[in-house]
Amino acid sequence: MIEWWDLYNEQDEPLGSEIRRGRRLGKGRYHRVAEGWVRTPDGHYLLQRRSAKKKSYPLYWTASAVGAVLRGEAPEEAMIREIFEELGLKVRPEDLKLSLKITEHPAHYYIYKIEMDVKKEDIILDPEEVEDATFLTYETLCSWLREGKLLNLDYYRDFFKNWELERNRQ
Repeated sequence: MIEWWDLYNEQDEPLGSEIRRGRRLGKGRYHRVAEGWVRTPDGHYLLQRRSAKKKSYPLYWTASAVGAVLRGEAPEEAMIREIFEELGLKVRPEDLKLSLKITEHPAHYYIYKIEMDVKKEDIILDPEEVEDATFLTYETLCSWLREGKLLNLDYYRDFFKNWELERNRQ
C-alpha cells in the first residue's frame, strides 16, 4: 500500500499539498508522526521491538507504537490506528493525552501518553511491523536508556521522569 502524507510548514500549518512516502520532503516541508507510550496501572511501560523488516531502526526497542499520520488523518486518529495495527490494542480518543509536540525536520512529532490496563496476552503483534513487546518498570526503562538498549531520543529522560512524578502524586 502506498502511503500519502499531508504536508505542513515549520509552524505545523497545512501547505495544501501532499507527498508519497519515501519521497524527499525538502526544506520547509514537514509531515506528522504520532508516537504513543502505554503505561499500565501498576506503572509498567509497554515497549515494542521494531521488526527486522523495517527500513529505519530495525530491531530497535522503542515506543509502544509510532507511525506517520496519513493524508486526511488527524494525529489522534493515526495514534489509534497505529497502536491497533502494530499491537492489536484498541484505544479510544479519550485514552490519549497529548504530552509533547516536537518539531525536528522532516516531521512534527505528536507524543501521547496512554494509561491503560493491558497484559502481554492482550497484544497481537503485526510481524511486518513489530518483532516483540515487553513491559518495563521505570527503573528498568532508565537502565535500558543508559545502556543503549532502547532508541534514545533527547526528550525521553524528562518525559519519563515527569510521568513517573505524576504517578507518584496520585
